Amino acid sequence: MSLLHAYFHLRNQQAFQRLLDGSSGPGQASSPSGGRSWSHKGSSLKEIMVAEVNARDAQGRTVLHLACASQEASAPEYVRMLLAHPAINVNLQDMESHWTALHRALYHGNLTSAILLLQRSDTDTLLKDLEGYTAFDLYNSTLEDTKPSLTEAGRLELSTWGANRNATLGLGDSNDRAYPEQVAIRRADAPDTEKRSLDHTLSPIHVWQVQMSRLHTVVVTDEPRNNLRVCGFGSGGRLGPGQHTQYSFTTIPHFNHTIVSVALGQDHTLALTASGEVLSWGLNRFAQLGYVIEQPTSVTGRLEEPIQASPRKILGPLRKEFVRGVAACKTASACWTDTEAYSWGTNGGQLGYSSTAHPTQVLPRIVSKFTDPVEAIAMTDTAMACLLSTKDVVLLFSDRSTRITFPNQNFPPEFKYRPPQTNAKIIKIVASWEGSFAALSTNGEVFTFNVPTPNECLDTSSTKGGAVKPQRVWALRKQFSAVKDVALGSDGSIIICTESGHVFVRSRNLKSGQGSNAKAFKFQCIPYLQRVVRVAANSTGAFGALRVDYVPKPVVVIGNDLAQDLTQIQPYLSFPDDEGESAGDVRSPVLAFTPDSPEHDEGEDFPILKDIKDIKRLCRLLALDRKAQKAGGRGLFADVSLAHGANLMVQVNKFEFPVHAVILSARALALAEVISSKNSLHDKVSGITIKSINTKMGKRLSFTGCQAMTALVFVSYIYSDELFPLWDGRVSHSLKQEFTAINIVPQQVKQELQALARMLELPSLSQALDAPAKRVPAPTVNRDMERLYHSASVASQSPLSADVILVLADREVSCHSAILRARSPFFASFFDEEDWARNRWNQDGTVVVHMKHLTWRVMQHVLRFLCCGSEDVFNQLDFVNSVDDLLEFAFELVAAASELLLDRLILICSSVILRHININNACYILTDASHYNAHSLVRSIQGYMAVTLETLLESCMLDDLRPDLIKQLSKFVRDQQLNKSPVTRSNRLVNAALEKNAGWLTLQDFPQPIVRSNKGPLRDSVKLSPPGPTRMTRQLSGSESPLLRPSLPSTSSPRPPKSSIGPDEIFMMDDSESESPTEPVGLPADLAAAIAEPISSIRTLGGWKPLSSAPRLDMRSIMAEAESSKTSKLPQSNTTPKWTPKKFMGDSIDRVPTPKTPTRTSSVSPWKPVATSTATLITSPSTSPSGLSVTKSANPRAPASRPPPVQPSPQAPQSTLGPVYSPSRLPPPKVGASSSRRVSSGTAWSSPPVHPAVDAIPTASTLSFAAIQQMQMDQTAGSSKAKQTLRDIQEEEQARQQEEDFLKWWAAEEERVRLGMEGGPSTPDRKKPRSPRKPKPKTKGSEHESKLPKARGTDQTDDVDGAVEGIPRKERRPRGSRAGSKAASTNNSPPS
Repeated sequence: MSLLHAYFHLRNQQAFQRLLDGSSGPGQASSPSGGRSWSHKGSSLKEIMVAEVNARDAQGRTVLHLACASQEASAPEYVRMLLAHPAINVNLQDMESHWTALHRALYHGNLTSAILLLQRSDTDTLLKDLEGYTAFDLYNSTLEDTKPSLTEAGRLELSTWGANRNATLGLGDSNDRAYPEQVAIRRADAPDTEKRSLDHTLSPIHVWQVQMSRLHTVVVTDEPRNNLRVCGFGSGGRLGPGQHTQYSFTTIPHFNHTIVSVALGQDHTLALTASGEVLSWGLNRFAQLGYVIEQPTSVTGRLEEPIQASPRKILGPLRKEFVRGVAACKTASACWTDTEAYSWGTNGGQLGYSSTAHPTQVLPRIVSKFTDPVEAIAMTDTAMACLLSTKDVVLLFSDRSTRITFPNQNFPPEFKYRPPQTNAKIIKIVASWEGSFAALSTNGEVFTFNVPTPNECLDTSSTKGGAVKPQRVWALRKQFSAVKDVALGSDGSIIICTESGHVFVRSRNLKSGQGSNAKAFKFQCIPYLQRVVRVAANSTGAFGALRVDYVPKPVVVIGNDLAQDLTQIQPYLSFPDDEGESAGDVRSPVLAFTPDSPEHDEGEDFPILKDIKDIKRLCRLLALDRKAQKAGGRGLFADVSLAHGANLMVQVNKFEFPVHAVILSARALALAEVISSKNSLHDKVSGITIKSINTKMGKRLSFTGCQAMTALVFVSYIYSDELFPLWDGRVSHSLKQEFTAINIVPQQVKQELQALARMLELPSLSQALDAPAKRVPAPTVNRDMERLYHSASVASQSPLSADVILVLADREVSCHSAILRARSPFFASFFDEEDWARNRWNQDGTVVVHMKHLTWRVMQHVLRFLCCGSEDVFNQLDFVNSVDDLLEFAFELVAAASELLLDRLILICSSVILRHININNACYILTDASHYNAHSLVRSIQGYMAVTLETLLESCMLDDLRPDLIKQLSKFVRDQQLNKSPVTRSNRLVNAALEKNAGWLTLQDFPQPIVRSNKGPLRDSVKLSPPGPTRMTRQLSGSESPLLRPSLPSTSSPRPPKSSIGPDEIFMMDDSESESPTEPVGLPADLAAAIAEPISSIRTLGGWKPLSSAPRLDMRSIMAEAESSKTSKLPQSNTTPKWTPKKFMGDSIDRVPTPKTPTRTSSVSPWKPVATSTATLITSPSTSPSGLSVTKSANPRAPASRPPPVQPSPQAPQSTLGPVYSPSRLPPPKVGASSSRRVSSGTAWSSPPVHPAVDAIPTASTLSFAAIQQMQMDQTAGSSKAKQTLRDIQEEEQARQQEEDFLKWWAAEEERVRLGMEGGPSTPDRKKPRSPRKPKPKTKGSEHESKLPKARGTDQTDDVDGAVEGIPRKERRPRGSRAGSKAASTNNSPPS
């Protein structure tokens, strides 16, 4: 498992991104630590990073596989980061199922990841897994309804593509099409007398069948009559009357038949009507029309071609037959009934009777070759294939007949079982214009066969099938790949559609002659075309396909209609009840028993049970009123505010209850006259009188001569259009006790209601009362409310006058508050709030509501729904001319309905919108539906998009969809996948197992992902500097040039404790990979003893030759002395200096603080330093001219502020500003002995917390950087590793500005030292190495063995950490200030 796997499992996005950014460079790996990556011998960065970003885990999965399969919210971001890497391979397949990242994304419903993958041009959507599934096939197998079915053929859409010769594509022009394009078929103009609905006008014309020939194309539509459309080359009458070429599908003039099937020849057309008749028209050159055409004589005397322009019925033997199907070719035609088959035309021996006796057959003739009924016929000019009811195929050709045998698919060779040999059952046969045939079997296989040549017929001893050998061209692999329809084109091309709805076209393979394994033909999947159920082709290279669109689940319109909403505002039902029954409780049964509620289907007695509850409520109301009158002498509603804005009291004897005057007046116009006190009503038969009375408490509508229950039942009918049958035996028996308590006589109530119906002219109520039991009255609320709405006016003083004025953007509309509050919770919240309404009623009793952001164009339909109960809001829309116009207007209605809280209107609009959804506008509809919170519409659209997701993704239609909608769609898809596979996709079994074995799980220690800090698959790569306590080793090249490379730590070198690895661990180098280290490297406590051991006789694996054990001097002492000089001028502090790493990882030398003012402590140097690299501070091997060693000062634990004393030369002044090194001469090494430089123990590093450059010592026993850090922490008491701050960064930037000047001074200082070594009398010459080798040319990472001045002149720009000895590196700074014990000249002082 790679680091990317670990970071992804830990969801460490920052580290994941940093690792990808550091490895994405074209030639080098950059890192945020401020350096370059390691050089790698023998491999390029590109190869290494390809292996890293495409690395697999133990299960063979890449990080991209895991990210695409993850359903967490952060997973798409990981996919996005991975796809941005230039080395990513999106088509890698896992080891288990051979799934690609696209397979995994679609299987797990991660649409965001799938969209990101498909946005790349290198994503291969046709890759198959081990089971033969492409990514889209796999997705379609996880959902229901993804396979098309002919039962949904009501929405078949025609798409054509290919060569458009002779205008056979029907796309309106003569251009060819490389990809399928949908054909738009327009409806014929309806007569002026025929008014069609807008939905019928805008709904597209669907196609049932398509047939293509060389010169024209014919389709059968779903229209009830005149359902034939033709296009193509018009001469010869093949398109009906007219000789013009038709580029678009058009109707045939004066054609009123209903066609169910067609067959095409090259120059004529056969059509089968719904009544079983056969029509033909076109050219009759070969007598293929089935009747005689009188040939007119031209002016010149020549006979013209016999052409029948208009469709004509074929009679003769077919006069009394009901034809089931038709077939045609260029020279002949055929049809069949339930018992017989007929053929006519030019007989080439294929028509089923002797071609010698009947060379031309004008009228249909029975084919006597068959004893079984015929189910299908396919014809060419030389042969006719017939499919019998026994599923056998008989081929007629050259006055012969042969039965064709189609073999079944055999078992694979590894299966020993051999089933009995049976013939495949054929369900369809088709013919091509070139004379070949194709047959489709019941199991979805395709066979082709050709007509035998005369020689092949002679070679066969029998006429029973020896000459015809079918060839299987499409074998069944998976059930979803079974063929459902097939058609033949030109040059051996075949077009098929599979059970999954995909289309494949077989064409010639252009590479067939380039290799032995290349096939002559190959099948190719047609893109952008799914859910196809029928296909067609012609001989010129044109193709057609019928795609069945998915029909989404309809939006169920629920909610109250106008009558139900008026029922909710009956003010007399909101009465106070001392038994705790509130107004809401009284009205709740009305809501609980709505027609759309589940309880509606409880049986035939449900309406009676509901009526019993409602009548019992009314009885309760009368009982409470009597009780209130006995207690206080006043009625139940005397001292309470009237609910729902009621403004009229109805009085029956002593019982009074509130009502709305406008509703009573609108429902019974006679009551409007009574309420306005213009007259009264009296019925002589019953003695009932209705009149208006003005009292101190206000106006009263008085009913005399009837019971109080009669008035309540009547008013309930006025509000709800429902009649309570108290006289029904089932009701009266159930409520006998209640009726007795309040003295109610059910039959008397019925008689009094009949009298009221006569008085108020309510015929619907009268008809319902004529029945002896319950009868539902005809609804009249919508009609009465529509009359009220259109007659609304604020000028009149009648009860019908409006009291609300809606001020729109372009009009003022008068309405009634009672209706608005009943229909819209928006208005109800206004009018029910007394504080809001108290100060807004005008003197004329009206209130003005400003809604200027809405227009009358939209609000007229909303108000018709509100006030009239009209739900047919899309019937007449003169301004709508297309589906886009309708959708735009529908969403405007949804916006207004959403503002007014009209849920039912939103559902009505949603149902209309859903009827016009297609693959092109689904995303647009989903966006708007989500904006207006049309949840039912959103769910239906998501269901449609989930089923057609393959087309949407392949066409990139989801790219512009909002991310939140993509997430919602992904969640819906996953829910649908879970519904289909509830066990395999859920954690049921896992949770059950965890619960069952909970005790055992508590005892287990499961491993967790661990991120490696220093090792991994890339430890030998050019990638980042490996983090952790690592170090560099050197290998000699062929010319003894040491090469630097990171390697694994030695097994004998104990790893420093984790606590010693701080935030600077990224600057540490790899440990040595030597198997036999010369020195054990331990913690800092063991450092002195480990270094003090003699190593003169030890040889390292790196090939270094150890020097003698005498003290030697290297450039480290110079750096330490310069650092001490710099430190002495700084303020004394217990904290260590701080610095900021560079942007790139690996250049750890830049972390060394640059001394601002290096100080030299001596003017004369009696020693000669070894040739070293000022950048890496690594001592050169035995070829170095110096024979000096370095002896560190004593007191290894001395603090940095008080360096140990040194022993300088007599001329050198004493320095107390830092650790000072005393140079000593090295004796010449023994000949033949390898040398290895060592450093004596001591306090070498006092101030800097990290010194990665010094760690690169050319011995296998060199300390790791973590060990050096720990040693520094132990040496520096009270000092702690400081973190980087903004001030540190600023100081680092200032130090970098002086770096170039310091390096110049440093070069001059080294030149002075070199001159001192060459000219000093006391400096012995250093002996040459025992086995000098030929120097290697200067390469990246190699060490130069030239002298120091020559090395100084070398331009070193390599990116190798720890540059070679003797070569300065401009981008590196030395670890500290260096100075000799004596200075040669004051001119060599560093710049200030």
